[in-house]
Amino acid sequence: MGHGSAQALEGKARRRSRDDGPRIERWRPEGIDGLSMFRVEGVSRPLSSYAEHYGVAVVLEGAFDGWYRGAVRTLTAGSLKLKEPGEVHREVRVHAPFTLQGAAFASDMVEEAARTLGIPRPVRFVPVEPGRAPRATALAMAMHEALAARGPATLELTALVTETLTEVLATCTERGEVRVHARAPRAVRLARDYLRANVSEPITLDALAAHAGADKFHLIRAFRAELGIPPYEYLTHLRVARAAELLAAGMTGAEAAHAVGLFDESQLHRHFRRILGTTPGKFARAMRRQDRPSGASASRLACRA
Repeated sequence: MGHGSAQALEGKARRRSRDDGPRIERWRPEGIDGLSMFRVEGVSRPLSSYAEHYGVAVVLEGAFDGWYRGAVRTLTAGSLKLKEPGEVHREVRVHAPFTLQGAAFASDMVEEAARTLGIPRPVRFVPVEPGRAPRATALAMAMHEALAARGPATLELTALVTETLTEVLATCTERGEVRVHARAPRAVRLARDYLRANVSEPITLDALAAHAGADKFHLIRAFRAELGIPPYEYLTHLRVARAAELLAAGMTGAEAAHAVGLFDESQLHRHFRRILGTTPGKFARAMRRQDRPSGASASRLACRA
């Protein structure tokens, strides 16, 4: 098979079945090494699958009974399903046609994270019963929603993938829950200060972890434990606060978005409204009605909103 054909099959191209069975898609997220995606929609009869890689899958709709390691479990919309290389998974009964989306992680990616977290290898997952790992499940759902959009590999997306894998490994293996490292507060402070000093710069999770003197897997869990949000969300809050200062000083939305390191005005609009509850345009008009207070005052107003 030629290089172009291989790329068509394994790159961005989607592979879909066109028969009367379920619709199947496969793709590789751009800019995220070691990750491939699959999605199967409209499954109405029991199927079997063989796992070649570690997998983190979520049930998006429907319900079915699945056989796994000698036991049958019912999975419904919102369920988390984990896979290990070499395992066979099969459905024994479909209660309602279901849609499932999965992320397959390269073994070396998972083994590196496990080694760093102190988890024995090879990694052995445990079945995730309802309520067992709520944060891992919530992160997996958010990760799959973001990856389904097939957007660019932003810091937010790559960090979300790393955080999801880290949380799954930390809470869903035979090792038991992995606790945050004792040295974490110092690493979090260093990471926080680095983000504050580089608000408008492109930042990678690897660079942030290197500056903080910690591995990215421990850092991302410690950061959330210390500040309540992961690093990429903290950076977004910083950028929105800085954009509020610039809007109050008379910049346009497009100018402010560029100045704080966002892709475009639409990205600023989305984050601004989510965090402050209003749009950049409404915020700027409100500042003009108040005779354009100082940047510091605008920042304080943004932080109180």
